[in-house]
Amino acid sequence: MPVNVVRTPEGEIAWERAKARTREEYPDATGERFYRIVMSIYKKMAHYQPHLSIANDPAAVERRMR
Repeated sequence: MPVNVVRTPEGEIAWERAKARTREEYPDATGERFYRIVMSIYKKMAHYQPHLSIANDPAAVERRMR
């Protein structure tokens, strides 16, 4: 579980549910592909929002636009 994203007990539960859902829907996924799918599902389940200072940082926005 990525500690920089999953910060609460509710988040931990959502992370475990996302892993279970990934195993059900993508039984052949392993390694980085598995992690990416879990992260995608987790963010949808937990209504994840990045930390505000990162989202509003003009330098970070410009780096993403390149």
